Parts: sequence; C-alpha cells; structure tokens
Amino acid sequence: MIETNSKLKSQFVGYFGVKNYERIEHELILPTVKKFFIARQITEFKPIEEHAAFADLDFDRKNFDDFFAHFYEFIVDGIHKNGDNVEIPVTYCITLDEQNCLKTCEKTQIRYDEILLFDTPVFYFIYVDVKEVFKHLRNGQ
Repeated sequence: MIETNSKLKSQFVGYFGVKNYERIEHELILPTVKKFFIARQITEFKPIEEHAAFADLDFDRKNFDDFFAHFYEFIVDGIHKNGDNVEIPVTYCITLDEQNCLKTCEKTQIRYDEILLFDTPVFYFIYVDVKEVFKHLRNGQ
C-alpha cells in the first residue's frame, strides 16, 4: 500500500509498502546503498527515519522556515564535536523518483543527489528503479 507523510508541504512524498519488504531491503536496497557509499569512501551512514522523508518539492522558499526546522531535526541535528573534530553524520533516503536524483555516480552508475552543508554532503537521495523492485518481487515467487 502507499501511505503519505502529511506533515510536509509536498503532497508527493509517499511510502511504498510491499508484503516482503525485508527481502527487497536485503537483496536490492542495502546492496545498492552500500555499493554507493563504498564508492565514496563513506563508512558510516544511516537512513533517514521513514516518517521524515521529503522530496525536492518541499524546498519551497515560501515555507523555508518549516522546511529548515524539518531538515534540522532529522539531518543536521546529529552534528557534534568529538575532541578536536566535528563529526557530521551522513543520512540518506531511497527514492523511486528519478527527478530527485539528477546526478549519476561515475563509479557505480547509481543515480543520486545530495544536500551539502557548506562543501560537505550531509544527505543523499539514492534512486532505486521501481522496475527493479517489481523484478525482485516477481523472482521471489
């Protein structure tokens, strides 16, 4: 089933539910995510909380304060100092929308986009083709 996140301004963000999500997650999504981050030499990353997902449509200048509060709560709030170093956690979300992922990783050919804090990526959209999801679902029967 598809559920929506009504807290965001965009009417677009949805959650695609399948009966055997664990299989899709372990056979398709996590391998894609790991391959993507290994190519970037990023060893620590975490998915954004499912209810916190957003789309490019949420970057509305009229509602920027609302978006920034959401962005801060779920993405940059984890920034902390560890001794002399500042640690910036990397978060990501999987998207089925190609328009959220205008870049292609040269090493992996995975489509993605990123949100930067100064020059540092703090959030990634990682594209998974819904056709691949259906292919995995059909092959598992």
